[in-house]
Amino acid sequence: MVKSTVRFPEAVVEEIEALVDEGVVESKSEFYRFCSEYVLAQRLDDYEPRTLDFDDLKAELIEDSVGRDEESVSFLESLLFVRKQALRGNVRDAEDFIDHHYDPVDRDAVLLEELLSFYRESDSESSATPRRSVQSERR
Repeated sequence: MVKSTVRFPEAVVEEIEALVDEGVVESKSEFYRFCSEYVLAQRLDDYEPRTLDFDDLKAELIEDSVGRDEESVSFLESLLFVRKQALRGNVRDAEDFIDHHYDPVDRDAVLLEELLSFYRESDSESSATPRRSVQSERR
């Protein structure tokens, strides 16, 4: 194998180290090799991954995080839906969506809940401040 030095943001390395500590991958190197080969396999039709236990790692790191049921949606789709509902004042519908599509401890669920908290705070601030009527006053 060839040794190559790559720089990553500290937060990325900390997350990868957490995966190592959890036993998801044996080492940071294994994670980096897998990710590189996964992207190459997605981009190049004739690329054959050489990482040991590639399919097992793929099942653990990719397929489990995406979800396997027919109702799974991408995080971006979820984010857009939750934002749209919140902007329309349908916070309860957005909460129901998150509860139905995500495990409560899932990172994506936590991020979506945080997004909703922003709209809840904005909503409570705007209700505390009286709004002026847009209609013209009659004299």
